[in-house]
Amino acid sequence: MQAGNLLVTGFLAHTRPSFHLIPKGDSMADEASFADAYVALADGTENFLRPDAQSLAEVLRHTPAALAPLRMIVGLTYNELAVAITLADAGARSSGESLKKFERNPPPEQASERHDQLAAKIAQAVTAAMRREILTVPPSAEAYFHSKLDKRDTRAGWSSVQADAGGVPYSALLYQRYVGGVWRQVQDAYSEVKGDAILEFPLRDLLDEHGIPYHHTRPGASGAQETAERYGMSPGPDFVIPDESPTLVVESKVGEDGGTVRDKAARIKSMTSAADARGLKACAVVDGKGWTERTAALLEVVIATQGRTYTLSTLDQILQLPEIQTVSHELRPYWG
Repeated sequence: MQAGNLLVTGFLAHTRPSFHLIPKGDSMADEASFADAYVALADGTENFLRPDAQSLAEVLRHTPAALAPLRMIVGLTYNELAVAITLADAGARSSGESLKKFERNPPPEQASERHDQLAAKIAQAVTAAMRREILTVPPSAEAYFHSKLDKRDTRAGWSSVQADAGGVPYSALLYQRYVGGVWRQVQDAYSEVKGDAILEFPLRDLLDEHGIPYHHTRPGASGAQETAERYGMSPGPDFVIPDESPTLVVESKVGEDGGTVRDKAARIKSMTSAADARGLKACAVVDGKGWTERTAALLEVVIATQGRTYTLSTLDQILQLPEIQTVSHELRPYWG
């Protein structure tokens, strides 16, 4: 027990939190673009004096990006809005992915019936939600739950929107952050990307810098399955080194709370067992404050990988592994 604690302490000294890091990327509109989309929405509804379904649909046809501020008004994600569309019209169908593409792509150069129909469906669903015709709180749950519209700018429907469009107290902005989080939409949109950017991208860049060939698994379940099938091991690891005739595999996991790191430790241990069965050496790259809360989980990872566990601050030490050194020596004559 004492030996395990000493072992883990050495690794914990190099972990650091990542909860303060907000991903950046093309999936979210920048503030200026969002402001332009809001202006189009406000202008098209006469500053929310005429927010009927026809006016909203017309705005969306010409400025699909206006869906972003419109979704923020009703507080719906893409998938939630897709459900609202069906609730507003049982014959209407949409998906979160189609709504995402609608919002992020420019309007078609030529008139598109499909584009116009989706704009009309969105407008109908939003109007129905604002009228409390759909997505209502069941009477039996009213003592325990609020509606997403029970906030100052939508509590009384469009009249509340109109009133707050002229400005809100700073305290109201702070309360919104308190109950919802100012970066919540960004965090949700990049839930998988954050781990990639914190640990996988630096490892990828390190390997590229030193000319080490590797296979990097694509994000998502399909990418993991693709790697598993290619290399005959499941689960498919994040990295296989080198990509041909591999000798090493790497799994990376960011953990910011103790609950999730237990599952992530189990994933790494499963990957290590699969690597052992293939005669490959397994490595782990972990970071985040969650590992400091579940030291037993970290100890399991360190033992499973026989000490080949790294953090962001010790990542360059992976280059000292004999398996990577061998690849480096084999390639060196070709580097000139």
